[in-house]
Amino acid sequence: MHIGLQLDHAGPGANAARVLQQARHAERCGLDSVWFFDHVLTPVTLTSHYPYEETYPMAAADPFLDPLGAIGVLAGATERIAFGTEVLVAPYRHPIVLGKALATIEQFAPGRIICGLGSGWMREEFDALGVPFERRGQRMDEYVAALRAVWSGEPNAFDGEAYSWAPSGFNPAPTRPIPLLLGGHAPPARRRAIRLADGWATILGALDDPTHAGQIAWLRGFRDELEAAGRDPAAFEVLACEQVVDRAGGADAALTEIADLRAAGVTMLALLADDETVEWFAADVRPHLA
Repeated sequence: MHIGLQLDHAGPGANAARVLQQARHAERCGLDSVWFFDHVLTPVTLTSHYPYEETYPMAAADPFLDPLGAIGVLAGATERIAFGTEVLVAPYRHPIVLGKALATIEQFAPGRIICGLGSGWMREEFDALGVPFERRGQRMDEYVAALRAVWSGEPNAFDGEAYSWAPSGFNPAPTRPIPLLLGGHAPPARRRAIRLADGWATILGALDDPTHAGQIAWLRGFRDELEAAGRDPAAFEVLACEQVVDRAGGADAALTEIADLRAAGVTMLALLADDETVEWFAADVRPHLA
């Protein structure tokens, strides 16, 4: 199973030195990737509904390092580890601009970019950027096709309702296809991921039933949807952001939980863990994973 680490790039005390240290430490410990979530601002007064907890954990004064900027730096500061977004808010970024930035970074880190996208939930961001909040989910369908056109390596035109351009070139293309994961827990978002993407991203701790049994049931339900749509689960990535590893519970408990998640369809984990837990995981858990 692909194992990554959620970086501490946002919140009180977040800073560039810490993110660089975490990424290099994760690479030394043998993890496969490091992950970023995304917002461009934090409102002083938030009126949008935060879908994952009762209270949004960020304050307006907290640092929030930009994922694309950070990935560009880390690509040159590491040698092997991959960089993923879970997830970038796509509809307020033009696909040409995002696609060009990611393809450029990938030139310096071939095969090391995983692009997770979501439709966003914070209206205040869209308002500040002058981008319509409404119909953002529908724009995601077109967004995936537009990104793939930008990355095609051939001059092309695009004629959509939200995005369009005359025949143009966007090279350099990525050296290999950048995997596209789509996030979102609502049924339309899950169906969109199944229909269009290379994978799906979920935050298991944010489920209505975040118990282990609830998480497994949720994942099995998604796998049933995947199979019903004719997608091969063996060729479809499922990323889960979760605090799977707990030194107090021991290696056997962590291995059991990971085995259950894998059996339910999870192929990639983004761990929530401090440096000591990452070291413990690398020494006591990872060697026992196939």
